[in-house]
Amino acid sequence: MNALPPGIDLVRAPNPGPLTGPGTNSWVFGSGEVVVIDPGPLDKGHLDRLAEVAGGRGRVAAVLCTHHHVDHQEGAEQFALMVDAPLGVFHRRADRAGVLPLEHRDEVLAGETSLTVLHTPGHSRDHLCFLAAEERVLFTGDHVLSGTTSVIWPPDGEMAEYLRSLEAIQDLPVDWLLPGHGEPIPEPAAAVRRLLAHRREREAQVLRALATGPRTPEELVRDLYRDYPQDVREAAAQTVLAHCLKLEAEGQLVRATAADGAVAFGPAVP
Repeated sequence: MNALPPGIDLVRAPNPGPLTGPGTNSWVFGSGEVVVIDPGPLDKGHLDRLAEVAGGRGRVAAVLCTHHHVDHQEGAEQFALMVDAPLGVFHRRADRAGVLPLEHRDEVLAGETSLTVLHTPGHSRDHLCFLAAEERVLFTGDHVLSGTTSVIWPPDGEMAEYLRSLEAIQDLPVDWLLPGHGEPIPEPAAAVRRLLAHRREREAQVLRALATGPRTPEELVRDLYRDYPQDVREAAAQTVLAHCLKLEAEGQLVRATAADGAVAFGPAVP
């Protein structure tokens, strides 16, 4: 596998944690005119460093956000002001003057190259990936991560949409996935296939665990994620809930009420 193509820099934010891994990845793309993707948290040192790296490549033509979550977008408005560039977000979140509304298949120019906007809902409704076709890379935000899987947190996160969005990118002609957290991912098609297989196996585990009767997502997590650290259990429960809601919509599960009044799910009656 070749190295990353020239014209791409990673500036990692100092916000490590259970859900952010080593920190949020802010990407600088292009030369002469550059695009900055996901400025990350509102951290002055990080934004200053990002502006320095971007300025070393050229004028910032646009600042883009893959989605609205705070670890990706909190510093975006401030950064856009710092570099005097438009801020691009999913079109339904472009709710004020001066914000660039991005829609599926839009083209964003960066000097002599460009990025194609791909709407990839699932992790969030407004999630976008950015395809650099000439460079054969895809900036994936939280749609595909390195070393972990995306949290699907209803109602903004939706499992069926997430799986469809994964399928939509698995055959793109790219050599690298550049995620919002973690390291660049080689062999993109294989990586996406592994993610799809993992989610389908998790769905099968949910169905097997519920075959004997209703349980809450939190109860399922204690079995399905027993080897996971405690500080990711809440996020895991939300992803399990997303699986249950998908299976309910498909008629494979029905909603029930646990003894403490919590929402539970059980097998549908044949």
